[in-house]
Amino acid sequence: MSFEGLQPNDAVQNAGGNAHGQPEASSQQAAQVIEIQNWLVKRLAELIKVSPEEVDIQEPFANFGLNSIDAVSLSGDLEDLLRCRLSATLLWDFPTIETLSHHLAGESAVVQLPE
Repeated sequence: MSFEGLQPNDAVQNAGGNAHGQPEASSQQAAQVIEIQNWLVKRLAELIKVSPEEVDIQEPFANFGLNSIDAVSLSGDLEDLLRCRLSATLLWDFPTIETLSHHLAGESAVVQLPE
């Protein structure tokens, strides 16, 4: 799957701030949040067999009826997409699409996988 514009650890690389040491408001990070949210909405809708319009990004994953296999599979798909290692418990640690996408776009503790 192509995920144009999203690079692993971009938020980490940009976390240092500007030349004056001030944190930068990252429009790239905001775009990554939206791209991750859109991907998650589409993928979750496929898993639970509903239209993407029916997936609320503030609804806990548990409310969508995902079993543990689905959750681990979704975490693995995210690893493939972002090319970084993620916790198998990611969906429990960040229980909504909204919280998960913000975490992933600003993740500083991911381990980038070799290409």
